[in-house]
Amino acid sequence: MKAVITGESKRIGVKVQDNNGVDHGIEMICDGEIKYHEQDGYSDYPAERTQAENEHVRQARRFAKWHVYKERGYETLPRHENPDCLVAAMIAVSALSSDTVEGHFGDLRTQLESHYDDSSLDLPFDDAHPDDVFIYRKDLYLSPDPLTEDSSLAEQYNDLAAEIRADLSAVFDESDNLEHQLTSLFNHEDRLETELPSFDLEAVSEMHSLHTDGRTEQTTTAESPLDREPDAQIELPPLNLEQFELFKLLLVTNLSAQVRDRFLMMGEEPPEAFQHQGFGTYRGTIKQQINDMYERYYLFSESPSTWTPTRS
Repeated sequence: MKAVITGESKRIGVKVQDNNGVDHGIEMICDGEIKYHEQDGYSDYPAERTQAENEHVRQARRFAKWHVYKERGYETLPRHENPDCLVAAMIAVSALSSDTVEGHFGDLRTQLESHYDDSSLDLPFDDAHPDDVFIYRKDLYLSPDPLTEDSSLAEQYNDLAAEIRADLSAVFDESDNLEHQLTSLFNHEDRLETELPSFDLEAVSEMHSLHTDGRTEQTTTAESPLDREPDAQIELPPLNLEQFELFKLLLVTNLSAQVRDRFLMMGEEPPEAFQHQGFGTYRGTIKQQINDMYERYYLFSESPSTWTPTRS
């Protein structure tokens, strides 16, 4: 993906070239609302495009918003979709004590476990079946504001992770185990704390959820504990937590995989620090299931052959 800002007045103009080499002319206002979009490679009517062509158009729009945010600093993306906010949330959650993790996320842990143990499963929707798809969510609010940083947190984190990987090359060369690698990374919290900005978890919402039976979707909402947009959101399906030694690590891994999905859905190869498997975003998982452009990165059982969304 390539992009260049072509002008800025009441609207910001962006020229994007997608992974098929198709040029897109996009205009948006500073909050990211797209007011104009033309392209010269696909039908103007979504119904007449292939699934892949529609996804290329969506990628161009997402990448244009990311490029304007990076170049001009405008909040063109919802915070929970912004890789820099997600990395800030990773930093904040990784610094929590076990007791604090339990206090903020104990209800989430209990709900995930209830799908697999012998406890009473309390489904959040009356017409749901235990075999349906469920996603459990918690909104995260950080302090200070992660978008006041002078440079990209995603880039800073990726660079530091590369340095730690180089220092621990044997760990990463000898083990394909994601949990082992991430544990090794977060055992170097002193470097994370001194070389990256620090963030506190100011507030966490009550748990809310999404349910689909394959035909319709329904969601619950949680009242915001603060009068502002959340900075990030945990999104997890029912998981057998016996597979994960540290619940905190599962939360951090989910946020990291969300960064991966956000770059993929912009048509970009994720930075190396986020090139790992595991469940990220619900929407990203659906795209990986139904669109051949993406591999199934959400599965631990399938090794990806590439981290770049393929051309089609």
